[in-house]
Amino acid sequence: MTRLPAHLVAERAARAAETVRRQPCPRCGADTLTARTPDRVAAVDVRTDPTPIDPKAGIPAGRLAWCLTGGDHTPQRIRWRDRWHAPHCTHPVLIDHQCPPRPVQETLL
Repeated sequence: MTRLPAHLVAERAARAAETVRRQPCPRCGADTLTARTPDRVAAVDVRTDPTPIDPKAGIPAGRLAWCLTGGDHTPQRIRWRDRWHAPHCTHPVLIDHQCPPRPVQETLL
């Protein structure tokens, strides 16, 4: 068995990390989308709610907004939704996942 060159292994690992996956949240079990942003300088591991929101209704306070890019011929990616991209964005908009608060009784038991 031949080994792949290190640069090909690294490229495949990066591509796999950037692929949008549907996974349950490890804390609350809710359905979420996860991926690493494809930015080369500051890649971030992102976990979002899977249901897109209407950005015209406003982004909830304290939440981060992300675009779900991709199409028929390109893989889906989660990208940062910055102020330069937002005015003309046509992508579905996702917000970062926040686990619902747990009742105090469960925490104490």
